[in-house]
Amino acid sequence: MTPTAPTLRDQATQQAELLERWLADLSALTLNAPPERVAVVCVDLIEGFTRQGPLASPRVAAIIPRVTGLIRSLLDAGVPAGNVVLVQDSHPGDAREFAAYPPHCVVGTPQAEAVAELQAFPEFGRFRHFQKNSIASHTSPEFRAWLEERGAEFDAVIAVGDVTDLCLYTLALHLVTDGMARQLGRTVVVPEPCAQTWDAPGHPGDLYHALFLHQLERNGVRVVSGVRLG
Repeated sequence: MTPTAPTLRDQATQQAELLERWLADLSALTLNAPPERVAVVCVDLIEGFTRQGPLASPRVAAIIPRVTGLIRSLLDAGVPAGNVVLVQDSHPGDAREFAAYPPHCVVGTPQAEAVAELQAFPEFGRFRHFQKNSIASHTSPEFRAWLEERGAEFDAVIAVGDVTDLCLYTLALHLVTDGMARQLGRTVVVPEPCAQTWDAPGHPGDLYHALFLHQLERNGVRVVSGVRLG
């Protein structure tokens, strides 16, 4: 008797179970790299994705203390403040992206500002700040120039922020593929607790969060339960 091919529903169930096991088995990573050769890039941890506006999400807001805690620990371990990079949505009022998403994070509005917890860092003024007008950080000319200039200096780049399946995904994927293309020995790390996406109709947050993190790992990103310097 010919075996019945798995249905799409069967495959989806199997994949969901695989993702649950994979997330549960993530381990922590200790980076044995000099602090000056470690960078952290935080994407879109801003008011418009956490507390204000049509794309604000309590799921995303929940990662604020985890991200700020990680950044604080890295700074205390000796990572220079100039190695902390914030890439943030800052759209013109007529942004083409608004054909796909509701108007959000318009330049000059509170939605486009870093969350207060980031602004409270004494080192905030020494962080590197870049604006973008799409989901992809590498479309920011200033961020792209920074990565071109300084990317070879880092043994590890830690990517954090939101949302997992859009802005964080394109950021981490670009960081790893840029390193591959330039033959750099650069590790790209995403700590799972420091990333998150939203829930929306047709977009179950838990599924998309796990699925896109898994896809990042399949493409060479280290997805971990936590990270610290050795």
